[in-house]
Amino acid sequence: MTLRAVYLALPLVLLAACGPAKKSQDAPASEVQGPVAVAVAPYAGGPLSMTKDGVGPISQATAFDLPTLKALFPKAKVEQAFLHFGEGPAQPIINVEQDNTPLLEIGKTDEAQIAYVAASGGDIRGPKGEQLLAKWADLGFTVDQCRAGEGREVNQVICVRPEATTVSYVFGVPGWTKGGVPPEAVLKAKGQLNALVWRPAEGAAVGAA
Repeated sequence: MTLRAVYLALPLVLLAACGPAKKSQDAPASEVQGPVAVAVAPYAGGPLSMTKDGVGPISQATAFDLPTLKALFPKAKVEQAFLHFGEGPAQPIINVEQDNTPLLEIGKTDEAQIAYVAASGGDIRGPKGEQLLAKWADLGFTVDQCRAGEGREVNQVICVRPEATTVSYVFGVPGWTKGGVPPEAVLKAKGQLNALVWRPAEGAAVGAA
């Protein structure tokens, strides 16, 4: 090949080399857009599961926001309300009702996040498939996994499984007004599951106030 031919061929070689390089530089451009958002399936009906990670479509990332919760429960009546208890100011909550049945009460933190989700009606299922009105004796708890309820839960018993500390099991014990946790024999005879409560932030560890 003559020297002139070499000079003529050189630009072609450089262009060929630049082609793949330009393509590889363009590739990250699509990554700048960020991850594709994955929609959460809304609750339509049937059993509503409460796990250590959330309640149905509600997770720790869910905002305490009426439009958001209406979108997650499109067939339900989702309404803002205020909880009046004790001497403090009324606390904002969101109630979810479906098929004329109160389904969820959702509380708010001072930082405007979800503080808790309480379920005391409807077809709610606990982390192990537990259903409301189940007997304490049938759910495999021990007395040392339970504490006495306080405030709105006075004279009730709160139990927590070590593998799901964000979920509280609220047991009613008819006739028990002595305070503290009833003896095991009383729990076995009378304890029944009245509510399940999920707390995403601090969890529901036994002994918590």
